[in-house]
Amino acid sequence: MSVVTYLDMRNSAASQIKEAFAARRGLRAAAHPGNFDAEEIRRLVTRTPAILTALMKIADRDANDESWLDFVSWVVYRANNQDTLYDGAIKIVSALIPVIRNLDAPWCAGGGSGIEASSLYAGALDKINITLWAVRWRWQVRGAVLEGGEGGILLPDSLEYFEGYEASHTVGQRDIQDSVDLEVNKDGHSNDANPG
Repeated sequence: MSVVTYLDMRNSAASQIKEAFAARRGLRAAAHPGNFDAEEIRRLVTRTPAILTALMKIADRDANDESWLDFVSWVVYRANNQDTLYDGAIKIVSALIPVIRNLDAPWCAGGGSGIEASSLYAGALDKINITLWAVRWRWQVRGAVLEGGEGGILLPDSLEYFEGYEASHTVGQRDIQDSVDLEVNKDGHSNDANPG
């Protein structure tokens, strides 16, 4: 597995979401730098519906897979005369959640988790026929594959490695000795050095 950056991870999430909605004509899915203000939402009026995915927080606890990324996938939706309750936005959120749950990449530990969707509807947005949903989610990642990491999954020093065993078994009237010695190579694989 090659070394990656947080930018690669953000782009992969945005790209997978975009691909999942590729058949939905008129829906724009892309990466976004972060939060919105009212002015930006006004600029987006002509470019909705949209799913804009932003990397909001990086938690790099250590290289032992205790790292995660917090994302928000913003759903920006403009109502029409037939959809005054912004039901179309809820339909997009409903389709987005399973896509997030099933994201996949070599550096992740499963898909998105801890998914929470919140409506940010406000009267000021309603005046321009827009609503906004924030779909917050977390992606657990393998910190060791990051640029500057060790390039693999590290195991804690406290972990006891299985190096082999010795045993004596009584079969009928006879004692049978059994011994297995394992030796760990540089690549992390074990060889059975002395099958017993």
